[in-house]
Amino acid sequence: MNRIDFKKNIFTLSAELGIPFGILLSILAVTLIFVDKVPFLSTLATLLMLAAPVMLCYFQRKRFVALDGFAIYSDLWVLANLITIGGSLIMVLVSCLTITFFRPDFIYEQMRYFLDTMPSIDSETAETFEKMISRRELPSAIEFSMMLFWLFACLGCLGGAITAFIAEKIPYKQH
Repeated sequence: MNRIDFKKNIFTLSAELGIPFGILLSILAVTLIFVDKVPFLSTLATLLMLAAPVMLCYFQRKRFVALDGFAIYSDLWVLANLITIGGSLIMVLVSCLTITFFRPDFIYEQMRYFLDTMPSIDSETAETFEKMISRRELPSAIEFSMMLFWLFACLGCLGGAITAFIAEKIPYKQH
């Protein structure tokens, strides 16, 4: 197996690490798309949500150790941001294809479920959503996937700040 050199340029490193992170995010997105049809996927989705920051922290720590403890906080944070953005782009492709080919009515089913289960929604808002459903005006698969991209990218930025702090604070032992 090809070993990753954590000392290399941060952009090259984050591109390489974005692939496994993108696979994780893609599996997470697919489980979230099908969780209403296969209920046990909620457990898998929860585990994957917990695995994402752990994976980022692991990558950041490997970078910190590879640089002999001289990686600064901003380097680790940027690494997490770039990994998350690259991984999220992979996730966009997978989630868009999944919705387009396997669950074409996913967004409309979710909106219908929302309207049926939210008794506190006011009638004017419900009427607006009903019109959007009947006119097929809800977001397309790519629009929904891009919303997921921005959600995951922002969460990765925030989570990367926390995991960078953790990765930097674990005592470094020189060999």
